[in-house]
Amino acid sequence: MGTKGKGAKTYEFYEELPMLRVTPDAEIPYIYKRLDVELNKPIEERKYQIRIPVPMQGGVRKSLGVVDRESAIKKAEEIVIDIKVAMRSGGTVVKFPVQELADRFCKFKKSLVRGSWEGKDKKGKRSITKERYTLIESKIRNYVVKFLGANTDVKDVSLKRWTSWERWRKENNVRKDMGTPTAITIQNEMGMIRELWRWGIEEGYIPFTPKLPFQGINLIPDDKFRRDTWESNEWKSFARKVRDWLNTTASGDQDYVWDAFVSYQMLFFLANSGMRVGELSKVKNKDIRFFTNEKAIHYKSLCALVQVDPSTKTGAREVNAMGGEFAKRVKDKSKFKRLDDFLFCHLDGSQFTTKQFNKWFKKMIDFTDENNRWGKKFVPYSLRHFYATTRLQNGTSMIALCNNMGVTEPYLRKHYSHFLTRLATDDLMKMNNEIGLGGRMIPDGEDFYIPDDQ
Repeated sequence: MGTKGKGAKTYEFYEELPMLRVTPDAEIPYIYKRLDVELNKPIEERKYQIRIPVPMQGGVRKSLGVVDRESAIKKAEEIVIDIKVAMRSGGTVVKFPVQELADRFCKFKKSLVRGSWEGKDKKGKRSITKERYTLIESKIRNYVVKFLGANTDVKDVSLKRWTSWERWRKENNVRKDMGTPTAITIQNEMGMIRELWRWGIEEGYIPFTPKLPFQGINLIPDDKFRRDTWESNEWKSFARKVRDWLNTTASGDQDYVWDAFVSYQMLFFLANSGMRVGELSKVKNKDIRFFTNEKAIHYKSLCALVQVDPSTKTGAREVNAMGGEFAKRVKDKSKFKRLDDFLFCHLDGSQFTTKQFNKWFKKMIDFTDENNRWGKKFVPYSLRHFYATTRLQNGTSMIALCNNMGVTEPYLRKHYSHFLTRLATDDLMKMNNEIGLGGRMIPDGEDFYIPDDQ
């Protein structure tokens, strides 16, 4: 062990380790202690540093975190092994910041974004919407980069590091107004992080590991993760109160009054059709046909057949909807009657977007105090759940409901199993009187006493 360099660049306890060359033609690695760090400690108690030259990649320079020579050499050997493994798999050994990984992954995901009116049949099954990309990018920026640190080398991130992510995530929620993130939100973000890490390994930015973050955690949503919705008596109360809300909007300017009117009609049409907000916002006049089902026994009001655009989440389908009068009101009052005009539009004819409806929905929920009244948390998707449960309660077959909502039967069984069980009450309570439950009632106090003559 000796000294190398002069002045501020002087290294003490300098020692070359020729046996740890990463390749035969590589320069010799060396360990040392710096004079310009840990100034409050004597040189003997300062931590060892290492420099490992790597051909064509510069090399690795880092602290070994130990003060004695034997431990330093042992850790150096481990690092060299990792470098050799990374080189054999085509990976890089130079520092690769978390921010750089995030930027490159987002660039990759952005390449999969399809146009506003493109479907997966044109852009590919892996394609995503612009809104989905925006969500992914913000999640990575707020809850991955900030958690790991923008300048942290991804190769130094251990799987153990992720064990504290969920607690950190709940304590550092960017959307404070949304409260603590739900279990399904946490679960979805874990899945996104796992995808990011797998992609980093495949691209050679992260050393190969047989496990991924959150290994062993089931990231498939189960039945307990479902959005709140209304019971029938709760909806009746909400419908009365939200009518009062609409009356309060009459004193606003023209744009405000019109948008309130449109959002109110959208609310009830969604509850009567089961469509997603994003699907309804893309409906044009040419996509809807109104009719009255004269053969219907219970429902003779105006209905509608709606053609869902192929660019939406589950692609094109035809929706058979009740509550056609809510869409017809907008169509009759709107100045935009051409076939290619949006049905639910603003006064200038522009599309009433999902984001805009969400804001109006929150105004209605806040006015009626829905969340506090029922101890639930209502979101626009609650309307779709309300439609599904109402249809099930009124005897709609699962096949017909699945086709109308654009979901599979297993999905319907998973997310509405609690309602399916409730609807089966009559069947589950059938009993043959000749068989009965058997036995006899034992009086209180004799529960554990069985006479000998029994």
